[in-house]
Amino acid sequence: MLTRLGLNTTAPYHFLFYSIVFGGSVFHSFIVSPIAFKHLSRPEFSNLQNKIFPTYFLGQALSPLVLGLTTPLKLCPFTIGLLALSSATGALNYFVLLPWCQQIKDQRNKLVSDKLHEVIENGEVKPSEEMVRLNKQFGKYHGISSLVNILSILSLGAYGVILSKRLL
Repeated sequence: MLTRLGLNTTAPYHFLFYSIVFGGSVFHSFIVSPIAFKHLSRPEFSNLQNKIFPTYFLGQALSPLVLGLTTPLKLCPFTIGLLALSSATGALNYFVLLPWCQQIKDQRNKLVSDKLHEVIENGEVKPSEEMVRLNKQFGKYHGISSLVNILSILSLGAYGVILSKRLL
């Protein structure tokens, strides 16, 4: 029965898993996050992303490994490289950039709770020097994280193109 349905091979599971991984990454990065950013307050959006990102980045690191182990095709050095790149970028986000960004956000939140995030100069409320420094630092690491995320998605997309071309 399994043989007649084609379920005695990893191919259908591989393609289904690839679709979920690639589609989920694109959907979250380019549809869900921009909509949430637009419609949620900054603290709500930050809280949502804090809950999602650990799982998202860990999945981004592990999924290419599963894809490599379940592929129905012979992997060449280029496709192995694409999957390795996707996995490495997910790991970089999960193990390095996410903790750095979280640490900076915690420092900013402490400034706010200690009421040290603003100063009054010439009757005008401005962010304190420390808050400006932390915001700049967060922007830098967040930007790097975003680029790393896009690199992961692009490498998965390239893998999918190669995978589909080999079917023809």
